[in-house]
Amino acid sequence: MSLTVVPDADAAPVLQVGDSLGPYVLEQLLGEGTMGRVYQGRHQRLGRKVALKVLHPHLIQDKTLVARFLQEARLVNQINHAHIVEVHDFVEDLFPERVYGVMELLQGKTLAAQLAERALTLAELCNIGKQIADALHAAHRVDVVHRDLKPDNIFLTSREGREDSVKVLDFGVAKLLQTGGDMRVADTQAGTMVGTPRYMAPEQAAGLEVDARTDIYALGTILYEMLAGKPPFESTVFGQLAADIITQPPPPLPDRTQAGEPIPKLLLDLVAACLAKSSEARPVSMAAVSTWLERAMQGPPPKPPPPKALIAGGVAAMLVGLVVTFLLLRPEPPPPAVQPVVAPPPVVIAPPPPVVVVPTDVSLSIVTTPPGASVSRLDTGAALGVTPLKVQLPKAEQPLRLRLELAGHQPLEREASLQSDQTLELSLKPVVVKQKPRPVTDGVLDPF
Repeated sequence: MSLTVVPDADAAPVLQVGDSLGPYVLEQLLGEGTMGRVYQGRHQRLGRKVALKVLHPHLIQDKTLVARFLQEARLVNQINHAHIVEVHDFVEDLFPERVYGVMELLQGKTLAAQLAERALTLAELCNIGKQIADALHAAHRVDVVHRDLKPDNIFLTSREGREDSVKVLDFGVAKLLQTGGDMRVADTQAGTMVGTPRYMAPEQAAGLEVDARTDIYALGTILYEMLAGKPPFESTVFGQLAADIITQPPPPLPDRTQAGEPIPKLLLDLVAACLAKSSEARPVSMAAVSTWLERAMQGPPPKPPPPKALIAGGVAAMLVGLVVTFLLLRPEPPPPAVQPVVAPPPVVIAPPPPVVVVPTDVSLSIVTTPPGASVSRLDTGAALGVTPLKVQLPKAEQPLRLRLELAGHQPLEREASLQSDQTLELSLKPVVVKQKPRPVTDGVLDPF
């Protein structure tokens, strides 16, 4: 099915470089898509440079598209994360009629462009993957699923001396799982596919319901492509591509990256888990994926040193051998002269000074029923690990606020004291969901 859009004869003309848009002057065309154009703009009074995402004039009459355009601005501001592009404003002008968003201007390149230029090192790959996981974990915490995660929507920019600081783009087709308050989300009809086919999860390719684990599958596909140089499934025929994603296992990854480094088993296991056909078999959250990637960044643990007893035994054996050799080879000494026996002076042994131990860290243990819950800090969003969990944290007066998440269970927030060692034993309540039978349809690609 094809869609033909007939431009409105009365629609505003296409903007050109040098034109004004509100308080901004357009300096450069950065890109163009099916929904609109992106310009580099400069505030005419403040001089601040921004990116202006302008909806095509002939699409403004489609209220669904305008609502989706507004949805992206609302969702991004609701998430508010350092690795997600900032949206400063959303404007609907009437004369002439224009709709546009004002976003932060990013300098750099997309992950797709970076992969086309050169292969990534394992350190770069794990660092980029972890930043993506952290950004999506923040989105999932407010029940937002991206649904179109792909290398073209991952932007690499320079920050704090690094060239691989991540910004996740394009939440225009994101889905809010639980609407509340004044939040209203333009959503697609059941059975309609939204997203880029190569990075779709099996449930998404089948037109079924999606959740946070759909984004986990897409991140697994991106990790696979960064390691192998191509995504796991590449058919140019959509029907065949969807069938492969739904039914076929991904081809095995090579032993080495495109840069020639051996791929650690920990990373191979993570990609395989993310690409599981069943969403239940994937990691429980993006926080768990982030922790997994952080461990992969640290590399294999160093070889343990030999036990002290073994070292001492070896040294003792060597000394005994030297003594025996000396005794066997030395000449016979003359008989000693008789000396008077003089008692030695008494030896006074002073007791050692007391050792003062100043604790700087406390031990926090978390046990959940059932186990396997991901634990993250509410103040920074950083992942601490998966239960059962034991971590060392700096001693502090203020309690630490934690969030625990496990698939199929209600999220749980708790405070933990950091003044002394503590063990938390928590029970997670299952989520009771009434399952509604859903027809499996072939689905229709959303043209936008």
